[in-house]
Amino acid sequence: MGTNLNSSSDSKNNRRWLFILIGILAACFLITACIAVIGAIIYFGIGKSSSININEVPNVAIELSVDDDGCGIVRGDVQGDTPVSSLTWVIQDQDGFSVLERNAENEDQYRYFASGTYTVHIKAWYEGAYHQISDQVTIHCK
Repeated sequence: MGTNLNSSSDSKNNRRWLFILIGILAACFLITACIAVIGAIIYFGIGKSSSININEVPNVAIELSVDDDGCGIVRGDVQGDTPVSSLTWVIQDQDGFSVLERNAENEDQYRYFASGTYTVHIKAWYEGAYHQISDQVTIHCK
């Protein structure tokens, strides 16, 4: 009877070691697969196939002119072949700080409300960034 107990105990030990070995092999396989997937994502995905180029400048322009009173601004139509969006008036004080940024999509003209001297230009959204697309003019509001 003693032999049966020993062989049963040896069989349980062998199974235990087999399960441990299978677990270790499965863990190694999963770790290797994760490293391979992360490596593929880094190699193929980041920066290589990106269609957005933030440094690209749009091929468009808008001409600005100052109204007769010296404070109003009149803008022309967007000229060029690059599709831009979010046209924005940018009003800056004499130190170059923006004091107003306002939607210019449906406005052909704008008059600033505060007295002083300011510079004005228009920027537009293109390929992930805003770009200045007009000349810069100076207004003198009273």
